[in-house]
Amino acid sequence: MCISIPAKVVQVGDMIALVDFGNGEPTPALNNAEDEIKEGDYVLVSYGMIIQKISEREYLELLSYERQMRELALTSSLEQGKKG
Repeated sequence: MCISIPAKVVQVGDMIALVDFGNGEPTPALNNAEDEIKEGDYVLVSYGMIIQKISEREYLELLSYERQMRELALTSSLEQGKKG
């Protein structure tokens, strides 16, 4: 099983693209997608490689899931701290 993170492409080079994972910091990723990738596209990144282009709707949905998981992890961590 691999983890794929949604990102927005902010710059494209020959083999490397800069992507933003929503934190405003461009991160290099190897362009390994079958589809042509261009600035403004939404993609999935796994282990530093762009593996697939996705729609904006999918991107926003995946970001929402990621935020929900972080909130659950934080809540769980705080609850564990209260018990201990």
